Amino acid sequence: MQSARYLGPSRIEVLEIAIPTLVEGEALVRVEACGICGSDLSIFKGVHPRARPPLTPGHELCGRVVEIKCAGESPIRIADRVVAFPLISCGQCYACRNEKSHVCRELKVYGFDVDGGMAEYIKLPVRNLLKIDESLPPDVGAMIEPLAVGIHGLSHAPAQPTDVVLILGAGTIGLTTALVARQVGVRNLLITDVAAGRLKRAKELGFEALDAHSPEVLPKILGITGGEGADILFECSGARDAALQMTDLVRVSGTIVDLGVFKEPVLVNLQAVNFKELHIVGSRVYTFEDFRSAVKLASLLPLSKLALHRFPLTQAGEAFNMLVSGAHGKILLEPRST
Repeated sequence: MQSARYLGPSRIEVLEIAIPTLVEGEALVRVEACGICGSDLSIFKGVHPRARPPLTPGHELCGRVVEIKCAGESPIRIADRVVAFPLISCGQCYACRNEKSHVCRELKVYGFDVDGGMAEYIKLPVRNLLKIDESLPPDVGAMIEPLAVGIHGLSHAPAQPTDVVLILGAGTIGLTTALVARQVGVRNLLITDVAAGRLKRAKELGFEALDAHSPEVLPKILGITGGEGADILFECSGARDAALQMTDLVRVSGTIVDLGVFKEPVLVNLQAVNFKELHIVGSRVYTFEDFRSAVKLASLLPLSKLALHRFPLTQAGEAFNMLVSGAHGKILLEPRST
């Protein structure tokens, strides 16, 4: 089969490798679409802390089951269209023993630690597969993973329709978070970003969007909250400036949910955290139930509008270079399996 292989910094080559051989409890999935995200870009640049070449990246994937090796009864059958829950937990640490395996001490991810979905085929444990409706096209299926991130973020701060919600960052995670918030009834929602392309996309999806560097951001939030600040803020940018800015934008006893993965320690105004008694909570990936919720919610949201660029697997290198160049919108690889 063909596979996009990470071979070292700035080196992605499409190579012929063997189709994976199944062991008991696994299924072979023919990949129909696989997203490229910021973590994949870190792999490409050679700065991901765990990814080691040679490696097939890709954890946002949708495909069709072509083979199963499972002795017992399985909810997954050949020809099912499925998405992959890409987390690998140890099952033994404190987190795993206490129903928090998504933050396992030894957490691994398909596409980071073992071969992922940027290939014609991938083998996965049957227990990691969720069937999706045939009416969902592969590009929407590939968006279920980032949608689950947004769902998990909202679980830390369930927004009410009357809440004022502010989202810093209009990338894929920021937009999926915004879509979930709107779906649960939030009416007052504002998104900020520094990139004109991302702001344009947020506006096309019907959100009010402002340049994060604009002096209008704070007055806008204070204006619609009677001078108090947002009830809930979701930090989805991972930007150093956003970390310092976010405590100014929420009200007393407001909640900040950190969804953006900062690549290094950043400054946060802890004095503001004290004086305003703010609640700051981290959010990492998702639980299996979040993923199941994302499968149910996917058909109700305009996820296909987030996937703006599509490449055949043979052009994986060009796809990564487009992401490096600053292209906005989700980039999908679509293997041409026969």
